[in-house]
Amino acid sequence: MLPKPHQKFYQEFLDSLIVLRDQVMMKDIDSGRLSQNFQVAQEIFQNKILELTTENLENSAVSSRQSIQTEIHRMLRLLRTDFLFLQSSHKRRTTEQRLEIVLNHIEKLIGYCQVILSK
Repeated sequence: MLPKPHQKFYQEFLDSLIVLRDQVMMKDIDSGRLSQNFQVAQEIFQNKILELTTENLENSAVSSRQSIQTEIHRMLRLLRTDFLFLQSSHKRRTTEQRLEIVLNHIEKLIGYCQVILSK
């Protein structure tokens, strides 16, 4: 089981991802606000979650958490690139394809958070 501070930060990260997902699912996309919400999620991960210590975790939990954090970090980098492509897309079809990719990555991130919070 995760210590309370860990749970709090992962829940905060999860909540920010849900806001981001909901915004991507809307028909009218505000790229400025979308970018801002992504930045919030990224900052929570970098400034809060990556700073958490592993002192109070069991060895198996440390290994599992590190693996998932690596995947989260990788997915955030991909998502950042996808947002750049989304902002530069001009055709409706391209924008829709990019939104689908972005949504898929956000869903994966949400899944990773749920796995960590369920342990």
